[in-house]
Amino acid sequence: MQSTGIFIEHNAKGVPTFARIDLKKYGIELKEFFSTKGISVDESFNDPELVAKIRRAEKQKSKKLDLTKYGISV
Repeated sequence: MQSTGIFIEHNAKGVPTFARIDLKKYGIELKEFFSTKGISVDESFNDPELVAKIRRAEKQKSKKLDLTKYGISV
């Protein structure tokens, strides 16, 4: 399933495993959703340092990404 700004990725068996969401487009709605689930998000989704850190973590999948610095707690 693909919509403007949202892309669902499937694994080799065809099972949906990841969703890539354009945070510039849907960041506010996601922030509200996270709040309803008890997840605190105080920082902007467009924080360049956060985006750079996430991209580095994606390239080095064996490392954990600490989002508490950005006000995101899970």
